[in-house]
Amino acid sequence: MHRSHSSSHDDVERFGEWAPTYERHWMQRFLFDPVQRTVLDLAASQVSDPKAILDVGCGTGRLLRAAHARFPGAQLDGVDAAPGMVEQAIVASGDRSPIKFQQATAEALPFGDASFNVVLSTLTFHHWADQAKGIAEVRRVLAPGGRWVLADFIAGGLAAFIARGRMPERERLDAMLGAAGLQVVARRSLWRTLGNISVVAIAARER
Repeated sequence: MHRSHSSSHDDVERFGEWAPTYERHWMQRFLFDPVQRTVLDLAASQVSDPKAILDVGCGTGRLLRAAHARFPGAQLDGVDAAPGMVEQAIVASGDRSPIKFQQATAEALPFGDASFNVVLSTLTFHHWADQAKGIAEVRRVLAPGGRWVLADFIAGGLAAFIARGRMPERERLDAMLGAAGLQVVARRSLWRTLGNISVVAIAARER
């Protein structure tokens, strides 16, 4: 799904302004932490010894710092569209951190084909300006046998109407994945709120 450029630009600006206080926000403990634990658990169950991990929409790098503790031998890269988030991620990780951060969007990932055997995106997919293009880019950088672990609100019913297309419906998400040669191979749900937060492992379809 394609979103307007102005809407996407507004999101980037808003997150850039949020960056300095992002790590201290109450949502870290009550929303992001449990979601990120589930993401890492599902990633570990799918790829036991990942060599290279990419976080698309990495924010201040909180998930990648946890991934470094969980998978100490993995190469870790994070991209975010908001320069402020990237700056905070570098500071929060410290000078000796092996994690690499850079500004980039999901629709134009600055990596070669088949570079990562785990790609993560946590509560960022609904902000992507062009979801279909972002999916194609994730498919491109995903190595054979790799997994993309996606966590986001999956809209349905009233939530789908309120979200106005920002949150993907399950059927539409499956269709976009299918068009890129991908499919959901495992799924976990956390709780129901405005929409169901779903954590899915996605893999390339077998030919």
